[in-house]
Amino acid sequence: MLNLQSKFGQKLTVIGNWIAALVTINLVWFLINLPVLVMLILAFSLPMNQTYALTMSLVTVMLVAFTVPATTAAYQAVKTWQTTDSGSFLRATGLAYLKALMHWQPNVLIAVLASGWMILLRVTTTNVMLHVVTLVVGVVLLTLWNGWNYSQFESTSVIELVVAHPFKLLLSAVATIGLFAINFELRLIFCILLFSMSLAALATYRIFNPRIKATDDNQATN
Repeated sequence: MLNLQSKFGQKLTVIGNWIAALVTINLVWFLINLPVLVMLILAFSLPMNQTYALTMSLVTVMLVAFTVPATTAAYQAVKTWQTTDSGSFLRATGLAYLKALMHWQPNVLIAVLASGWMILLRVTTTNVMLHVVTLVVGVVLLTLWNGWNYSQFESTSVIELVVAHPFKLLLSAVATIGLFAINFELRLIFCILLFSMSLAALATYRIFNPRIKATDDNQATN
């Protein structure tokens, strides 16, 4: 029988808590975004007509209400996890979402940019050069969005982050793209359900805060 008080047992407990935190935060994010994901799948299957335009308009509204604040909430929950080691991640993520929902002005701006980029990505599919440019623009927008999400719980602004840490922000965007690309390239759709967003937020946090907390080290070595 496994002794959780042993060194090995304590390491397993730390790993289990770490996985539980990632999954809990990500599940909240996924459930909030489920209507958006369904609507996006529908939009991608439609021809470029009035129905597609109406669907993308609805997607934009849903991005404002669900995706943008939920993503900010995931970043906030990861911050709470990493700094306080709180165990109530379900409640923490939910409360962070409700708080982020109130910031409707930046939410609208981000949603409009994201929706416009998705439309442009589809429009440029027949032109390789324009399509590549659109992809590069998407990486830049994602870099800025990650910076904005991170800046929400730090005493700094997006502009200051871009000026001071452009490569760290770019690395966080690459990590985010990689984690979500796994879902489509390897057909591991369950990843987006379990840890894609929470792990992307954790990667961004660790890029800016590489030193692991002393409390984590103590838990792993005791």
